[in-house]
Amino acid sequence: MKRSGFTLIEVLVALAIAAVGLAAVLSVVTNSSRNAIYLHDKTFATWIGLNHLTEVRFSGTMPSVDRTDGELDYAGQHWKWQQTVTQTEVPGMRRLDISVRFADSADDAWLATVTGFVGRTQLASPPSTTSWEGDLQAGGRGGSPNPSGSPNPSGSPNPGVTPNPGVTPNPGGTPNPGGARPPATSP
Repeated sequence: MKRSGFTLIEVLVALAIAAVGLAAVLSVVTNSSRNAIYLHDKTFATWIGLNHLTEVRFSGTMPSVDRTDGELDYAGQHWKWQQTVTQTEVPGMRRLDISVRFADSADDAWLATVTGFVGRTQLASPPSTTSWEGDLQAGGRGGSPNPSGSPNPSGSPNPGVTPNPGVTPNPGGTPNPGGARPPATSP
């Protein structure tokens, strides 16, 4: 009489294959999670470095050639940054290297380093007076009113956009790539 089913060896081999497959899946999920956390932390460290670089640029003073350190709390974590300023070959321009790490990590465990430049010309420029909060005009388009008081002095369908003088309007509604004149038609 012949019995159907699996032998003990076949069951053990199937369990071993399933265990190896599950271990591989678990390893992939763990690595993906670890990489996501690392990229999260590296993104915040980069933002801190860029914010510090922007603060230096807006300070209005040329940073001295040296190394400075600082700490701050950001995104629920305590961070340390280190700024290294070096003189470039261009007179009146300095290079800033800003490295950022967790405050409780090793001194050489920088998560991100941001590099930027500061120049005397940039610092001497007057501050921008651009208003980023324009009034809404008719048609739902944003923009600030112009000094003449007219809503759209350029005649452009999009306020704030100056029409290109080298582009010919296309009254026929057919495609007009590059502003080329439509072909002349004879009667």
